Amino acid sequence: MQPALSILPVIALVLLGHLARRSGVIAPASWPGIEQLGYRVLFPAILLTSIYRSELSMNRLGPYLAALALAFAATGALALLLRRPLRLDGPQSSSLFQGALRFNSLLILAVAAQALHPGALGDLAVAFAFLIPAFNIAAIIALTLLPATGAASGGTRPTRRIAAEVSRNPMVLGCMAGLVLSLSGVALPPAVLAPLDWLGQGALAVGLLSVGAGIDPRRLLQTDPAMWLGVGLRLALCPVIFLGIALILGLPAGQVASGLLATAAPGAPVGYILARQMGGDADFYAAMFTWQTVLAAATLPLWLIFAGFLG
Repeated sequence: MQPALSILPVIALVLLGHLARRSGVIAPASWPGIEQLGYRVLFPAILLTSIYRSELSMNRLGPYLAALALAFAATGALALLLRRPLRLDGPQSSSLFQGALRFNSLLILAVAAQALHPGALGDLAVAFAFLIPAFNIAAIIALTLLPATGAASGGTRPTRRIAAEVSRNPMVLGCMAGLVLSLSGVALPPAVLAPLDWLGQGALAVGLLSVGAGIDPRRLLQTDPAMWLGVGLRLALCPVIFLGIALILGLPAGQVASGLLATAAPGAPVGYILARQMGGDADFYAAMFTWQTVLAAATLPLWLIFAGFLG
């Protein structure tokens, strides 16, 4: 029960961010800059330091990473397969794919820091080093290859466009830097680690406030069946698939708990930005993301309680 209760401070910060925006305490025009600060500076810092300090043992982490990768791959593939029965157009299809696949990394790290032991945070950071680049590449490929509306490709070839988007993604760069530093054995001096740690500490609060600010209650009126499919794939099916694989592989309790946290987390707001920039259905994604975030306040504690029984 204690891990589930530890999500309450996370919910409080999300609610505070929502109230700060709706009340005008922080002007709506200021939030894009706050989001960019977290996305481009603070969040890459916490990923870099967490991966840098992690024990990169594939004997220990290999089955864990495989279970996560298989769960997300199956969920994403199902989202693409269902686009024809649902008669979704290209932009909706790519947004459904993103909504089923992406997770809110900041929310996961904040909950993990409160609810799980320190080793779980390191395991998640290493998993992010592989999953975040893979997710971004998969999303960019889907947005590039599926028919888009209003995409400003400018005649750029898909492969070149995909490579350009991935190469400048700050979260991918943060993960890669952490991996390189960890594998190289380079010891960062305290004068470098201390500022990075300060940035990482700010990332959790700024990220959660931004999540709350991005919740638009008007989007809760959506009744599109495809939108609800994306919600179910993200919050229910993906963790069920992961749990089945984890039990088959015999993963330790800590990895099962952190894996359930990752696979049951709501989508990431960056998916909305990417859909808007690359011709996806940004409004469809926003409605799906909003419902995922609201419902996760109830579903994430339930998954953590379940993980506690397994442990």
